[in-house]
Amino acid sequence: IQDRSGRARDVWRGAGGRIKRRYFILLALMVLAAIGFGLDRSRRMPLIYVIPDSYVGPAVALFNQPDGIEPVQTKDGLEVRVPENGIVKIRGNPKLGHSQAFPKSTVVFELEKRDGSREVLSEAINPWQDYDENDNPHWKVGIRDVRGNLRVIPFSDNKAGFVFDDFSEVDRNRPMIFWHESCEDRVFGPESEAYLAGEKTAEELHVPPCGEFVVGTFNHIRQWPEWMFLRGKGKQEKMDVRNPTYDSIQELVDEANARVVRKKAENIN
Repeated sequence: IQDRSGRARDVWRGAGGRIKRRYFILLALMVLAAIGFGLDRSRRMPLIYVIPDSYVGPAVALFNQPDGIEPVQTKDGLEVRVPENGIVKIRGNPKLGHSQAFPKSTVVFELEKRDGSREVLSEAINPWQDYDENDNPHWKVGIRDVRGNLRVIPFSDNKAGFVFDDFSEVDRNRPMIFWHESCEDRVFGPESEAYLAGEKTAEELHVPPCGEFVVGTFNHIRQWPEWMFLRGKGKQEKMDVRNPTYDSIQELVDEANARVVRKKAENIN
């Protein structure tokens, strides 16, 4: 009886050991999955453009650039600084997500003041950037905050005016982000029939993934000379006007550097 009981205990211990090992393996897999999920979440954070309060003008973010900067990871997102010429070269092309500070935005614009404090900028929305909640293509202008709230501005449809003329005087005079959009076709504009027909991608034509935006106040922007804007901006197909685009990144950078000098000479700030 003792021998049979001993064997039973050995069998029970062996079974218990296997069960413990299974639980241990399962627990380890759960821990690894949690770590992987956490790492993935840390990669998927908002991209935060830190803009000096002295900067006005167009900006372009170029991704997958070998000579680019690595975004600095903070608790709120991945930070990159807009340099004096407005051309932000970024080494990779991070997958964007949300953070506790910015649960509704994957791209954030922060104006950094001289005392180190920051102000989160709202975005002016063009009629062609957003539709209403029913997805009806009624043109409208508006201002979107970092929480994703869109304040719609009544649109007078004054064809002789400018798209943001209907902003209030307060909105016209506060710093904001304008024309935030992709710039592959508008700035570099691969005009080949193959690209327009979808037969060749931007990568095949060596056009980098990029985004553009403009920093300033509406009343100030309305007074800017033409050279303050990026090429490709303000194309007016109805008038058969098609502004030239850039043939290379270097051409874009050279023009941006020249713009810095000219802004200082003409006191545009």
